[in-house]
Amino acid sequence: MSSYISEMEPWEKVKITAVVKKKEKFTNYRYGKLFILECSDKTGDVMVKYWGKDDEQTERLYESLKEGDVVEITGEYRVEGDTKRPYISVNPPEDYIIKVEHYDASQFVPKSDRIDDVMREIIEIVESVKNPYLSTLLSKFFGDEDFVENFKITPGSAYSVYAYMGGLAEHTLNVTKACRYMAKLYSLDVDLLTTIGLLHDIGKVETYLVDTTIQTKDRGKFLGHTVIGYNIVEEKIKEIPDFPSDLRDKLLHAIISHHSPIVDNVPQRIRTREAYVLFFVNMLDLSLKEFTQEGGDEEWIYSRRMGREIYLG
Repeated sequence: MSSYISEMEPWEKVKITAVVKKKEKFTNYRYGKLFILECSDKTGDVMVKYWGKDDEQTERLYESLKEGDVVEITGEYRVEGDTKRPYISVNPPEDYIIKVEHYDASQFVPKSDRIDDVMREIIEIVESVKNPYLSTLLSKFFGDEDFVENFKITPGSAYSVYAYMGGLAEHTLNVTKACRYMAKLYSLDVDLLTTIGLLHDIGKVETYLVDTTIQTKDRGKFLGHTVIGYNIVEEKIKEIPDFPSDLRDKLLHAIISHHSPIVDNVPQRIRTREAYVLFFVNMLDLSLKEFTQEGGDEEWIYSRRMGREIYLG
């Protein structure tokens, strides 16, 4: 039996766990009542048709289901003709739809398949920082097991690029490696740019909630990840005795301004070389990631970030 929607084969019996995206029709048919659901997992979407025989039981089940519920579905995956949409046909009592209380979010939200390697490389970079103040600051994050576990599953966005568990870590690693290269190329402070790269999006750990979908918390909507990140890093700096004020200001400035040339009403405009480097390598990584998206059969897709169609071929 298939475990995921994308694995289902026509006319096979299936048993999948999916999230209810939408409740659709509830109508009469020859032998009882029919209702239709739109369901999904991390691999795709599917229509589900429940052919109820017991009207009272069918109505009770339909009323008990709401959008966002996780359900286990058994039935037959049907593909009827070229123009008709495939669906799972659920025929009780042999087949069923039941709500699931305990589930793994990775069934619904994609997850990086290389997160362990990414984190290993991040930790190696953290350990390479020689400045004692910046090293201590980074250890307050990446030496904290609870923080690391949250960081590993945090997405890089709620949609578009890096919108999967581990996306933040992948993006952070790419930006940090680029920052380190630029520091050497232009004779900048490599430890400072390394720390800036590692912490620039740290506020996303407290911005996103991963459940059956990636959701933005109320705090994230009110403040945004740059302000949240600024506050988090500033609080950690306060715990480090005699942390140099100029080093603190340069670090916090880069975090709070790293979207400033493209976002209106940001808290601060870029004013240092390090902040410029962070802005450009951050945009470079996010933009290039768009070219690796799955476009289905399409070679061209519209990039909202770049405001134009881009070629994926």
